[in-house]
Amino acid sequence: MKKTSPFCIPSVCALFILFSLFSCTSAKKLTYFQDLTPNETLKGLPRPAPVYKIRLSDNLFVGIYSQDPEMNKLYDPSGTSNQASVAFEGAASRAVNGNIVSPDGTISLPALGKIKVEGKTIREAEELIHTAAKEFLKEVSVKVRVLTYKITVIGEVKVPGVYYNYNDYLTIFDAIALAQGTTDFAKLQEVLVTRNIPGGTKTYTMDLNSKTSFQSDGYYLLPGDVVFLQPARNKGLAQKLPLAGVIVGSISALLLLLNYLNNK
Repeated sequence: MKKTSPFCIPSVCALFILFSLFSCTSAKKLTYFQDLTPNETLKGLPRPAPVYKIRLSDNLFVGIYSQDPEMNKLYDPSGTSNQASVAFEGAASRAVNGNIVSPDGTISLPALGKIKVEGKTIREAEELIHTAAKEFLKEVSVKVRVLTYKITVIGEVKVPGVYYNYNDYLTIFDAIALAQGTTDFAKLQEVLVTRNIPGGTKTYTMDLNSKTSFQSDGYYLLPGDVVFLQPARNKGLAQKLPLAGVIVGSISALLLLLNYLNNK
């Protein structure tokens, strides 16, 4: 009887296990705040959210609501008096129903004229418009929102895209949540945030595995920021695993055939 071939099924299985070890990022590397201890208190972190100040070319939704139906229609095209009901429905509506801050720092409102809003916070802009509207209307309320407060999230997230924010602030974790979370290949130790600043672009690199991310200036995102979750090194290998599986399977079948022929 001929000797059994030195190649055996266990060796093939070992190859599969080896490839599997590199197929995805370890759970530890995908865990946020690994250095936090149970019930730990982070004093002063995160820092208070920065207060956004209106900039030139911002597109603002301005809603003015009173007991005057005709005036309400000027600011709420839907006629429902539902604040921002139309302005928030898609990019086209945001553009049409918004008020662009002109180069002189003003917005032009029906019946109220030009109002200087550049450099003002949202609350300050609401107060300025409210003061102007009170000269014509009684029991008036004002709502202002930045329609161009958009964040781009790309890279190793499940749904890359452009996301709009209508709250007072947005954190990097909020942005990742809007993108439906990360993939199994996200490199949380080196998350990149880019930000347009006067004269150029500022970049921030954050380690989301660590509580130090609370200290980064990129923790709170500003309009126009781009968040990029870089891929881990093993992604390229993982993408080749299906082909590797076919090759290993073919080799396994060949070895089994040779082993069978060797023992005939």
